[in-house]
Amino acid sequence: MQLIFFDDGQKIQSRLNERKDKVVTLLIPQSFYDGLARKERLGFGRRISYLLRTYSKFISAYPRLNDTASSTLYQKNEGKLKKLNVRIGTGLWSMLGALAQAHGVSRCYLFNFLLYLDRVGVDDSIVKALKEGVPTFHDVYRYIWQLDLTSNTISRALEFTPNPIKPYISIDYPWDKGITIAQT
Repeated sequence: MQLIFFDDGQKIQSRLNERKDKVVTLLIPQSFYDGLARKERLGFGRRISYLLRTYSKFISAYPRLNDTASSTLYQKNEGKLKKLNVRIGTGLWSMLGALAQAHGVSRCYLFNFLLYLDRVGVDDSIVKALKEGVPTFHDVYRYIWQLDLTSNTISRALEFTPNPIKPYISIDYPWDKGITIAQT
């Protein structure tokens, strides 16, 4: 019996951070946009950077926003949408895309979800645990979309390393070293 081999090692690869930023389009609810100050309206490119640096570890481990792996959720019906053209680095755009794909949602949906987390102050509760003394991002993110035809299943998974993250700073108790208790 002869074997037929297929080249399954094909891959698309490019630089994560290119020299030029991309101009991308995001949709946000018009009502949210109208509530922003003029200065806030101009800084959405930088806002994506802040949101990803603040919430990427949190959203990586967060329960998936879409419970159906075979579809992608887009914007919820929140009325009229505002189209924003923003300039963003390719690395940040790729990170937003990988996290969105793993959650089964569009980039716009995830961006709005991150804005919501920021608006309600979730960052205040996770700063101590997930930000101070630990890297902003994991070193490697791997998004896997698996179609298993034999078992009729589809799955989306996000793997990241290192896991667990080790803090840069020592979390030992400094007052616990060299203390001796005199016995009487």
